[in-house]
Amino acid sequence: MSKEILIISSKFRESSETYRDLLEREGCTLAERDIQYPITEEHLAEIIKDVDGLITGLEHVTPKVLENANRLKVISAGGVGYDHIDLEAATAKGIAVCNCAGCNNRSVAELAFGMMISLSRQIFQSDRAMRNGEWGRFTGPELWGKTIGIVGLGRVGKSVAQLAKGFGMRILATDVLWDIAYADEHGISYVPFDRLLQQSDYVTLHTPLTTWTHNLVGQRELEMMKPTAYLINTARGPVVDENALCKALEQNRIAGAGLDVFVVEPTNNCAFVDFENVIITPHIGGASNEAYDRSLQLALQNVTSVLNGRPPHSQVNVTP
Repeated sequence: MSKEILIISSKFRESSETYRDLLEREGCTLAERDIQYPITEEHLAEIIKDVDGLITGLEHVTPKVLENANRLKVISAGGVGYDHIDLEAATAKGIAVCNCAGCNNRSVAELAFGMMISLSRQIFQSDRAMRNGEWGRFTGPELWGKTIGIVGLGRVGKSVAQLAKGFGMRILATDVLWDIAYADEHGISYVPFDRLLQQSDYVTLHTPLTTWTHNLVGQRELEMMKPTAYLINTARGPVVDENALCKALEQNRIAGAGLDVFVVEPTNNCAFVDFENVIITPHIGGASNEAYDRSLQLALQNVTSVLNGRPPHSQVNVTP
């Protein structure tokens, strides 16, 4: 019997037909479901019945959802992050959980840099002014020669460092594990977190969401930053204490922020909409055309590999 794979990410579903022949060669088919967006926990629990593999976007896969997963053997996140999937519940049911490591590092890095440039040169303010019939002079700092602090020097962090090198920036980094050989080769200086905050003109976050990184940047950390510095978060929303950031912006403790991720997603009640010096985007870091293609290919590879007894591209839990 053919194994059924359910893709619940709306963007991935648009492209999935391209891979139908590949799936058939792997003994798999795409599960046909009438998916109602936005997907609720109850709806996902209903449509997940009788499928063997699942590919998600950012939809939450909870223990309640997995109770109905009577045939499910593997879940692949459609990106790098997998904090929306309950690992403990999945592992308890023997379900492999995978991600698409390396699929969108360039895409996320480019968005982070786009935010830095746009904030520094007030591109959005200039655009709005001209649309309102105003011709003003908007000034701001160049990136060239400034100091960037990269929090988390993984795949995305390293892609950011490559771009920063091209902009002639001084590069500081901090992480749980220090890759000294890589840093020496690419002109990166590892420093403690506090020193990075104190010395950087741009602090950009590229850490996974864990118990250790939850509210990693709060009032204490924001007070350490230069009043001329910018905070960029394209990692996960809860890495930053949003209330503390709002207060810091209200008190002009930092120059501005670029935020692609939020504590609650999706949201139509963003706390930062009234700040002129904040750029907000709806979690589009990994949403380049190329990153989507790579993500879907890797997610399908993960799922078909597990269903056919092969090692997946990247599994993040240990199953029997």
